[in-house]
Amino acid sequence: MFQTTIQKIRKELQKKKIECLLVSNLKNIWYITGFSASFAKLFITQNNIILVSDSRYSVQAKKLCRKLEIEYIEIHSDKNFWNNFCTQYAIKTIGIESDNITLADFQVLQKQFRNIDFIETRNIIETLRKKKTEEELDILQECARIGDLSLQKVVESFREGITEKELAWIFEKSARELFGASGLSFDTIVAFGEHSASPHHESSDSVLKKNTPILIDCGVRYKNYCSDLTRCFWFGEKSGEKYENWKSVYKLVKQAQEMGICQMKVGTKIAESERSARSYFESHNINHRQYFGHSFGHGVGIDIHELPHVSGANEKEQYEEGMVVTAEPGLYFSDNSERMNFGIRIEDMVYISKEKGAQYLSHFRYEI
Repeated sequence: MFQTTIQKIRKELQKKKIECLLVSNLKNIWYITGFSASFAKLFITQNNIILVSDSRYSVQAKKLCRKLEIEYIEIHSDKNFWNNFCTQYAIKTIGIESDNITLADFQVLQKQFRNIDFIETRNIIETLRKKKTEEELDILQECARIGDLSLQKVVESFREGITEKELAWIFEKSARELFGASGLSFDTIVAFGEHSASPHHESSDSVLKKNTPILIDCGVRYKNYCSDLTRCFWFGEKSGEKYENWKSVYKLVKQAQEMGICQMKVGTKIAESERSARSYFESHNINHRQYFGHSFGHGVGIDIHELPHVSGANEKEQYEEGMVVTAEPGLYFSDNSERMNFGIRIEDMVYISKEKGAQYLSHFRYEI
């Protein structure tokens, strides 16, 4: 995988006439080399690959670089370090990851690298990350499985009086202690009642009461990869006007999700997924522009949100084999009445296969 990735990067650099790429995004450095550190720089030219870090990481860096047959340089306090570095490798222009570097970072680079021309680059490595290898897919499948199992532990803990924060902790504790996750891919969202109408609600001390809708958005990290899963539940008696309203919206969102996923085929425009979901809502007289305010989904992998953008605005890209994306339409009603004051979002991770189409990675099922 390392050699293949490097070849693809070098081909892209050649196309853009960039002699050297400075990789500063630590997740991209890990993706390319497997090196994990709080400080690292990776330089890629047509002839050299140089990893730069400091003395805290020298032991593992040297070992890794020997394995990959690349060069390692330990940075030191010499004020001319970077200029000497560029002279040694005859570097005159450097491509930078513009999405990863702040203005302050760039100003520091200009001081450190004198007489160097910088060229902005965007998503050279992130574009490669869109298509997952079989090894990555195996990790993501396990990641999703851990998420499923951990959410089941949360559902088994539903009871009157428990708080949103307590249920969020049960998810994290189960993922880490029982199922082998290294952590969470984001702060778990547990939203009771009217809180579910806020797509990114922050779990609170609100207590669970009978006849209450629940929304849970959760994900774990496993071997540096992320999972993402959202489910909605009804706690209490499944009867009455409030439940029937919730149930009817749940069915609408579920059907919209399925219609969007049906468009997830190799060669189909990515925009078609969201367009199908919104058309379905519109056919049922739902003002989707008002009640569905986010995109249909996103890529997921090393980052919880990564390329591709699964949005109706993404007219240029098509689904490709190897992509792993989420499908997460939602409807959020907050008119401050008991009748309609909740949100429904249903989210699954999906793998795009040329032979089989969209394949679910998350398998948690809930019957309303």
